[in-house]
Amino acid sequence: MKRYTHITSGARVSVRDDKVMDSSWVPDTGSESSPAAEGYEAMKVADLKAEIERRNADRDEADRVSSEGRKPDLIAALQADDER
Repeated sequence: MKRYTHITSGARVSVRDDKVMDSSWVPDTGSESSPAAEGYEAMKVADLKAEIERRNADRDEADRVSSEGRKPDLIAALQADDER
């Protein structure tokens, strides 16, 4: 699995290559000047919901990632989707 940086939120998130579908994600060069919090935990709720919305754009209703609940629920939904 490669690491990608989400330009909008600045969070570093590990995702499979097939989950990166737009230009707001760029390969991580690992050259950050300061250590940042990693993973979905570093993202704001609005960014988590935006990522879920992006993933759900072309999916059937049965295959959609849930955008309901609090931050831990959103993180769990994205992590489960990453594992699929």
